[in-house]
Amino acid sequence: MKFRKVLAGIAAAAVCASAVAATAGAELIEVEDVKDENGLLLFDSSPSSWMPVAYSNGERDTNQKAVIDYGVDWSKAQRVEVVFVVDDQNPEYSRDDWDGAFGGGIVLSSQADGNTTHNWNAKQFWGVIDEDLELETIDENKDLRLAKEGDYTYRLTMPIDEDNFVVDNAQLVQICIQDWSGVTFWAMKVKSMEVKDENGNVMISWDENGKCNLAPVGAAAAAPTEEVTSAPAEEATVTAAAASDVAAAGDTAAATTSSKGSPDTGVADVAAVAGLAVLAGGALVVAKKRK
Repeated sequence: MKFRKVLAGIAAAAVCASAVAATAGAELIEVEDVKDENGLLLFDSSPSSWMPVAYSNGERDTNQKAVIDYGVDWSKAQRVEVVFVVDDQNPEYSRDDWDGAFGGGIVLSSQADGNTTHNWNAKQFWGVIDEDLELETIDENKDLRLAKEGDYTYRLTMPIDEDNFVVDNAQLVQICIQDWSGVTFWAMKVKSMEVKDENGNVMISWDENGKCNLAPVGAAAAAPTEEVTSAPAEEATVTAAAASDVAAAGDTAAATTSSKGSPDTGVADVAAVAGLAVLAGGALVVAKKRK
């Protein structure tokens, strides 16, 4: 194992020990946000999250999220599939350092008026099995696992079930990937996200730049309003106190402070905090030695 990878393991352990003192690892390749004509978000990307707005009727996060309806019948949605690839384009990162230490959570978040039950019920994943690279970092205790699809390419499949289906009369629907890795010698790029029905048909998808394959329908396709009262701010910052609350209570609805718009209507960057709680609980798996 390269000395650099040894350092990566040490760094990851340090993050685990001090997770409540900082935000989750910045390991996703950030791409440009996608906005509507009013400058409101249709897709939000940061170094630790990747999130399209799948539906919004304008009742929640009105100064941040665009009103959007792609005409999807969410009652037929059965799973979300995400393809990740170890990045080889950014000169700051190198595939030579890839050690299989990648994980986090994926959330299908939806809220109706007065409903919070299906808001941020994250399904967790950690690690890969890649025989070609002699990596075996899977944490069997997590909800999901990454399946190898090609060279440095992995697919994550999340079932849509009683914990994370889209509620009736939803006002806002978002699908968020959160990276909770906490190491810094490589980065993962989201290549695609697809929502499929029970027959495996793609109902809606987003490409690596967060662009949706469907056009909006109904009122969402109307002309933009004349003025936007505020625009999304910069990258979120989570307080150590809030993260500590989450770690102690296991409550993904704990309060946090953020300089970026809340991804879930009133609870700022909850998935990132949940990730810190996972790390603080010692859920870090170290990669096997590669020949």
